[in-house]
Amino acid sequence: MNAAVLLAGCLGMTFALPSETVRADIVGFEELSVYSVGSGGLYYKGDKGNGTFNTDGWTSGGVHFSNTYENDPIYGPYWGGSAYSRVNSGTVGGFDNQFAARPGLGSNGSSQYAILYNSYQGEAVITFGAQVSVKSFDISNTSYAYYSMKNGDSFAKKFGGGSGNDADFFKLSIHGFRGSSLTGTVDFFLADYRFADNSKDYIVSDWTNVGLTSLGAVDSLRFSMQSSDTSEFGGFQYMNTPSYFAMDGLQFSSVPEPGTIALLASVAAVGLLRKRFKKRVMLKVC
Repeated sequence: MNAAVLLAGCLGMTFALPSETVRADIVGFEELSVYSVGSGGLYYKGDKGNGTFNTDGWTSGGVHFSNTYENDPIYGPYWGGSAYSRVNSGTVGGFDNQFAARPGLGSNGSSQYAILYNSYQGEAVITFGAQVSVKSFDISNTSYAYYSMKNGDSFAKKFGGGSGNDADFFKLSIHGFRGSSLTGTVDFFLADYRFADNSKDYIVSDWTNVGLTSLGAVDSLRFSMQSSDTSEFGGFQYMNTPSYFAMDGLQFSSVPEPGTIALLASVAAVGLLRKRFKKRVMLKVC
């Protein structure tokens, strides 16, 4: 224990703890204002206007969101990972509307939100830069995924099938990591048609808050997605359901560093010693 800290405690003095021990944040994406060329000022998908390969990602509220952008000379532009959007056409399906959240606006009526496209497992990554406790975030389907599941399209089936009895589902798994160690996983069903009573089948169309405190102290979040609608190609199974989801209102708080935890323990110990010292002096005087 630091001698100065011990002396301060014995003399009844107080001192400030590092401010980061109580830091709490919410990422709402509202401050972001750089948009992709050709988007009409409605979304950013990673291109910087020069058509070159880019893996820089982007940051909101001090949190980094992964992104990959490439303009392939043969296949055209590709993006993956994370984008942010203010598109409000939530009732329009199809690939051309891939940057729209199904609710049309951000959670709580905000104008902007994130779109995560996990074209392969782990492509979308959120990095905090330090250990944090993630409280929750709001989640919904994108319009593209929602209407693909609701009506079917040229790639994917209508969920439930023609009879409505097919046990279809679309599941997002949220994985917490501390370094390279998995701390836990929270599953959320973006659609679920596995009920015996078809009236309980659903596709998420509104913002839903998902609690994440069970992940513990993490420094990053990764995602995997699973659908009952798959196809085989080259010996591998691929999802036919568009692997997109919308996010808003990411809430987290910092976790004290080990040195700070030790300091807090020292403060508690000083307080206990002080009480014992006072008691002994009072007994001696009596």
